[in-house]
Amino acid sequence: MFLLIFLLASYNSIASSSSILVDFTSHAIQPTPQAYIIEYSPPVGYPPSGSAVEGTTFYSLINGTISATDYTVSISAILMDGTRQNIGELTVFSSPDAPTLDSIETTEHEATISYFPPQGQNITYHMEYYPEEHKEYTNPIDTKTALVKLRGLDSGTTFRLRIRSVYQGVLSQEFIDTTFTTQGTANYDYSSSAEQYSVKTLPPNFNIGLQTTTEMTSYEYSREVEEDPTITTPLVAVTTTFTPPVRETVMVSTTTAESSTTSTIPEVTETEVSTTEVTLQKETTTPRRPTTTKPKASPMEVNSGDLGEDHPSENTNVLVDLPEMIKEYGEPSEIWLSDENEMLRLDWEAPENANCEAFFVNYTILTLSRPRSFSLATSDENANIKMFPEHTLDIRVFCMIAGALSKTWWGHRIAHLSKPKQLENVRVTEVNTDEFYVASIKLAWDWPVYHDFKSYKIVISFGIGRAESKEMEVTNKEEFVLLDKLDPSNSYSISIRNASTELSLTSKTTQLEQVTAPIISSTVYPGQISSNSININFGDSDPEQGRFDYYLLTFSGNNKNISKKVEMEHEKSFTFTKLIPGKTYQFSVYTVYKGVRSRPVTADITTYPLKVNQLFPVVGKDYVVLYWDIENFADSDCRFRLSYNADNIPTVSVELKGASRHRFSALKAEVYYTFTITVIMGLGQAAAESESEMITVAIPKGRLSPSIHRQGSRELVVGFDNDLSVFSLLNGSPDNFAVIVSDDTDLNDDNYELKSWFEVKDEEVWGSYRASPSTWNPFDSERVRRAAFTVGTDDCVKRNLDEPYCNGILRAGTDYRVKIRMYTDTKVAMETDWGRIEGEKDSEGDDDEEEEEDDGRRFPCHMYLNGCRRKSADRQFPMISFILSIFIALILF
Repeated sequence: MFLLIFLLASYNSIASSSSILVDFTSHAIQPTPQAYIIEYSPPVGYPPSGSAVEGTTFYSLINGTISATDYTVSISAILMDGTRQNIGELTVFSSPDAPTLDSIETTEHEATISYFPPQGQNITYHMEYYPEEHKEYTNPIDTKTALVKLRGLDSGTTFRLRIRSVYQGVLSQEFIDTTFTTQGTANYDYSSSAEQYSVKTLPPNFNIGLQTTTEMTSYEYSREVEEDPTITTPLVAVTTTFTPPVRETVMVSTTTAESSTTSTIPEVTETEVSTTEVTLQKETTTPRRPTTTKPKASPMEVNSGDLGEDHPSENTNVLVDLPEMIKEYGEPSEIWLSDENEMLRLDWEAPENANCEAFFVNYTILTLSRPRSFSLATSDENANIKMFPEHTLDIRVFCMIAGALSKTWWGHRIAHLSKPKQLENVRVTEVNTDEFYVASIKLAWDWPVYHDFKSYKIVISFGIGRAESKEMEVTNKEEFVLLDKLDPSNSYSISIRNASTELSLTSKTTQLEQVTAPIISSTVYPGQISSNSININFGDSDPEQGRFDYYLLTFSGNNKNISKKVEMEHEKSFTFTKLIPGKTYQFSVYTVYKGVRSRPVTADITTYPLKVNQLFPVVGKDYVVLYWDIENFADSDCRFRLSYNADNIPTVSVELKGASRHRFSALKAEVYYTFTITVIMGLGQAAAESESEMITVAIPKGRLSPSIHRQGSRELVVGFDNDLSVFSLLNGSPDNFAVIVSDDTDLNDDNYELKSWFEVKDEEVWGSYRASPSTWNPFDSERVRRAAFTVGTDDCVKRNLDEPYCNGILRAGTDYRVKIRMYTDTKVAMETDWGRIEGEKDSEGDDDEEEEEDDGRRFPCHMYLNGCRRKSADRQFPMISFILSIFIALILF
């Protein structure tokens, strides 16, 4: 329930009183479909997305939308046969919320208005104010700020104030409506400044904008005319008088958060108060015509007169649907359009086997409120009709034989005579001048949802200043258009328009001014480089080859970019410090002309990486395993070059990536080998190498495996000799010995620094770990030649800070292997081979296990309060008792 309440509250917070009006009249299709489906995104509003409207409805009002939001609306039609057809996609802006009034502070001639902006981006405000009850003195203001100061107001006057939010030209449905009164005494009477006027009711279809002092030509028509034969031509007498304009000065003071300065902009508005009296008289006799008026033409005369060649006649028959025509006459041929003497020329081409003696042309003006059809006959394969700007025509041409229509051929064309849609969001995406000093400009724009390249093309004109421009046409849809072979460092004027391929119809022209990029002939090269600093240098570019204003050096790295402006006469050597070792930095140099950069000249340079922190060898019979560690602060691409050499032995080298150890095998005994490792960071030419780390070790000749015996089910007894052929003193004196235990059959997971029992005890496979203490050295005396160590004798209840290793209990029934490693005081380690457990599991061990099972113990001994009872100790107890009894008897007797 709480979640439901939260969702409802969230919806109410975004779906306020905002709405959108979807008008898809221009996307309507013929014949009329069953319904139109309206889908929109984001899907917030009512009616919901996916709702349907009748096929005769071309708009829909969607309420409860998200305020100040771009809605993408898709329109599809359900045709009469039940199929669905996508017909268009629109972008509609929802209305924003109204601002909230904060305060109004007034003085005698000023008012400071503060209000809170609504939610949303790119919100502007439309403000109107006027003296109360005198709306004719309205002063509009458009602003982007939420704090406005009005100056030059009359004192002691009450003003009506209205403020609306505006988003992408859409006004908020709600608005601030309030009044404020300036201080002081009123000194102006607005009611006496305007004369009284009256307006009587006008007849239907009366349009003052059509009143002229000349006779109406035979080609006049109205796109939205309403024809009603019952209306007679009225006589209109219009008398107009004007009063002198009233001048009011408005001072607008705007304060923004970006600047602390206040700019005062005077705005002068002139209001002409006119007094108009309109008298309408219906005359049954000869009408009077005052010198200042003329009668309004009857709406029935809109389509009269000569509308084309051969005096076409009006046809009131209903237009037959295209599918029915195709069903009866077959597929139509194409009709071409062209301009000719301000007329629309129609051309077609009938096949010879059609045997047409003449042609019957019928055209219908579809975009009138009541579509009208006209027809004419011609013996040529062309005809001229009147140009109907901003209208859409349905043109049909039929073949005539012996004065009758023939079904042997016909042509059809829908002619859109309105201006093409202007391209939106035209922008320059890239300017460049290549190494051959040839400049180019890359343009892009938002394509219309539907663009017929057969009927329309994009025309681009460009040139330097007012010089003769070049022109190119875009006849297919591309992501961008490249204007190439331009001159560097020049300002080009670019105009782009959408034009008809047949007619002289063009959209509004979009104008751009763009400076081409300058040339650059500099080179970038490094100077001295260390692990934390780079010296960078670049050469001069020749200004005679191409003009530019200055250089720009950019440095990319350390999660930030640094740009430095360098004048042409200044030194061009810079040192960057406090850098990260082993990181690749990019340096780029540009020339700049009027704010436009040239192509970059770049250099990728890597600081020297640090050498490995530690290099430890572990020496065995004919092999050496190297272990190392590296600090890679920048997480750079890191590689290692390892090599070894010895007397009379060729050098062997290997390069590794993502490794921390490597094994060299097949080495010769009793030979000193020198191993070297180098760190490499960076790629390609930007690769940099660290200093090398080296170590020399001797390969022993002996081979040794420790002996291993079971002691119970959870202990092992390990024995080994102090064999100097294995633990050679040539690599240093012994410091400590490690007993390494493993249950992993691969036996390849041990490192120089070994794991402890605490780290492996919870793993399914323990792997290698050290059982002996970190300081254990059984051969601290020269007389000791053999040592033994029992694995698994400690309880290991908790870790010891002074001793990281613990000899914890082993798992029962597990096959373990053991090897011995000696660490020297020179950090060189030498180790034996892995030893196997000798012999089978004895019966005594079986008895121990059975006894543990009888005791019901299933956990390690350290988990019991008194530990585990050992059977070996029980066996020894009777013998000890017998010896003690004999000893006491001897004393007594």
